[in-house]
Amino acid sequence: MADLKLSGLLDLSGNLSLAADGGKVTVGGIEALVELTPSVRPAHGSGGVPVILPPPPAAPTDPGPFVNVINSFNKTVKIGGKAIVAQGMAMQGGGMSSALTWPGMVLPSQGNTGPVTCNRLPINVVGDMALIFPMGAPASFDASGQ
Repeated sequence: MADLKLSGLLDLSGNLSLAADGGKVTVGGIEALVELTPSVRPAHGSGGVPVILPPPPAAPTDPGPFVNVINSFNKTVKIGGKAIVAQGMAMQGGGMSSALTWPGMVLPSQGNTGPVTCNRLPINVVGDMALIFPMGAPASFDASGQ
């Protein structure tokens, strides 16, 4: 199993499908994120701050900690048929079997220092973050989804 290692000044564009021969696609040695559907587990991240809506004393509607990137701003460059993440929309919430509830935005990559870009946006990697709107709290991604 070999990883496909991307580094340096590189801008991926057009319809492109990347394959890593059984390994992972990495950007500067860190796994690149790909889109996942809201119900896929394991999620991209699982340490988000719980969204406490409605406010106490009522119980939160969905305090789940799972976070997935469900929509990337890039749709043309793919890894294994899934769009590679170059910013986009995330969702938080849910237990192991339920859908995610709370929307958020994937922040520009901090871990991709190359920068390897996709249509001029830095590719997001494991360790990057999203901002979940209802609480304004960050959620980090600890799995790539590949």
